[in-house]
Amino acid sequence: MTAVNPLLSLFKEQLEAECKTLSDHHGLTERGHSLLYWYFNRLHDFMDADVEEVFCDGGGDLGIDALWIDDDELVHFYQFKNPQSIDKGIPTGDVDKVISGLGLILNRKHEAVANPDLKARLEELYQQVPNGYRIHFVSSGAGLAPEAKLKLDTFVTALKGRAADSFIEWDEQPIEILQERFYQHSLPAVKDPLRLDVPVTPYTQRSGIADCYLFSIPGNTLAELYAQHGEGLLQRNIRVDQRDTATNRSIEATCTGDGSVNFLHFNNGVTFLCEKAFYDVFQKTLTLERAQVVNGGQTIRALHRALEKRKLKSDVIVPARAITSSGHKDFANDVAVNQNNQNQVGTGFLRSNDQRVVQLDHALASLGWLLERREGELTSLTDTERVALERRIGHHLDGRIIRLKDGAQAYTATFYGQPEIAKKNVKKIFLSVEDGGYYERIFSGDMTAEKIVIAHDLKQRLDDFVKRFTAIRRKAQASTNLKTVYEPILGEPLAQKHSDVMHQVIPQCSLFICGTIYRELVEIRKTALKDISKIVSMEADELIRAHLLHIIDFAKNNKDKADKSWPVLLKSNAFFNHITAYVAGVAKGRAAAGSAH
Repeated sequence: MTAVNPLLSLFKEQLEAECKTLSDHHGLTERGHSLLYWYFNRLHDFMDADVEEVFCDGGGDLGIDALWIDDDELVHFYQFKNPQSIDKGIPTGDVDKVISGLGLILNRKHEAVANPDLKARLEELYQQVPNGYRIHFVSSGAGLAPEAKLKLDTFVTALKGRAADSFIEWDEQPIEILQERFYQHSLPAVKDPLRLDVPVTPYTQRSGIADCYLFSIPGNTLAELYAQHGEGLLQRNIRVDQRDTATNRSIEATCTGDGSVNFLHFNNGVTFLCEKAFYDVFQKTLTLERAQVVNGGQTIRALHRALEKRKLKSDVIVPARAITSSGHKDFANDVAVNQNNQNQVGTGFLRSNDQRVVQLDHALASLGWLLERREGELTSLTDTERVALERRIGHHLDGRIIRLKDGAQAYTATFYGQPEIAKKNVKKIFLSVEDGGYYERIFSGDMTAEKIVIAHDLKQRLDDFVKRFTAIRRKAQASTNLKTVYEPILGEPLAQKHSDVMHQVIPQCSLFICGTIYRELVEIRKTALKDISKIVSMEADELIRAHLLHIIDFAKNNKDKADKSWPVLLKSNAFFNHITAYVAGVAKGRAAAGSAH
């Protein structure tokens, strides 16, 4: 008899509580919807507006509850089941529905039966050449029956044809998989690879399931590594910073004194645990993926303190090793425990430690804002750490945090004038120009902390409007008079003219309308930079309604320039240019009419 994971019942309890909170917050009435929200919020770090974009559940969904195209242009189809019983699996009949629906979708025969949300997302899909398809069955209970798995294997095999085996795949994610993914996602880890200067080629030994790299590393390299990542690098150390102990004083004395050249012989060294490691013999660098320091935390802290005091000797060399876990959780945990010293780290973004971003961080702090440079780094703050950060920016953290990705997207859509990059090609914001990105152009001398705050504030106003509309929309799904239901938030003209498409437009509109409102304020009204936030705070809803009206009026009256679905249009720079020109023309016409009177 298979042993039952004792964590699953606790995880199910946690999941039920968190799904209930999501249901109450978003006005969700279907259990599957709350699991969908939880899944993308907790496992993929989606914002609420991002979840709305992939959501397509409801009548005519063809068995597809969500459709997501990731940054690697892989297309993900999802079905969610959220049974109350942990033992209840996914009905085979629901799998049949997905197979039938995907058959229609992939053969483009879905038009007559698919709901508007699904059709809109599929049109966006058809604009691209995907790198592959993934079909996911997600359940907070048991998984698929053997019969269902056989049907899926047959379906996928028939679709592959001559394509690579990995082009189309399916998987099941029952509760034990969700628990494991949640556990792994919640673990702090340095997500960006660590590239260590290792002048002498490491000695590599394979033992069991892991590789072990034995090498030496300059003390300055380790001290600077701690300067970049701080305690995040040492989150799995069982012993926290011991500070002024005899051992630590001895370590610091050795790395700063006359015997510094013997540090290699006197010190026990440091051990890195990582998922993968690679040594570049030409660059003399050792790259560690998802690395943490499991042993030697006191050594690294002592080296860093010496560096800060400008006393660290340049001839300090530290013995080190890196052990690869290859994603084996149990093995990684055993290493961490048996090494007797370690914690983990939850930081990492493509450019989080780039000089431009670090400088932006300091500039924002001077304006009373905290830049979350590495996603997730603020989720587990201690009271002491929170107080220190609040002291740094001079405000409580609530409402004063800007995530690097969010701030960069908002800035790109407004001051840089490229909502398509901000929405559709966000990865390219952080890629260098030589790699086909825009990093140096966006994070240029034109970018200021003040502009980031203004763009972020405008985006927050749009997100709030989307959230309020979504709540009303969910409550109004059974209503036969959407105009009346929508009028309190949309206003009379917009509700009366365009209530039929608002559910397709609004979930997609935030970054696009950030750009059009910015253009109106700066280019048409000639608003000074310092006055933008004040005007937005007073006129936010009025501005949003007006721009929604302009956008939909233009689209309905110019079919040749708006012949795509709303998700596609609101990610298009060509359509953005049409709208900004139209808004400018409307303003010019009003000005001319006013002067005539």
